[in-house]
Amino acid sequence: MSSRSARLWGEHHGSFMMRMISGHVEAVVNRPHIPPSIRVRSRTSLGTYLTECVLGERTSISRGLEPVRLEDIRPGEFVVATLRVHAGWLEAERIDIVKLSADSPIGISKTGAQERR
Repeated sequence: MSSRSARLWGEHHGSFMMRMISGHVEAVVNRPHIPPSIRVRSRTSLGTYLTECVLGERTSISRGLEPVRLEDIRPGEFVVATLRVHAGWLEAERIDIVKLSADSPIGISKTGAQERR
């Protein structure tokens, strides 16, 4: 990754780079013999991207101000994730679950659509 793209995607902190992504949860992978991970589908003006990031031991997951377990993340929820970029893989530092409202420019969540009725 060039220094120009590093400035676009995050900041350098020592030997690693921080990056933020946002999008809808595609899948949560939590199997016994591999590290847990989350797949996030992001949409930009250039297209749709699927990003998979590993959850470390100290990954912070929250919905609003309340901490949440990995098992409580549901496919389709909108998340904002701060990632640490390693050589060949991404590690989630923090995952915030965002409740979208019906008038959100990002999209209408199932909860928001039900509240409008």
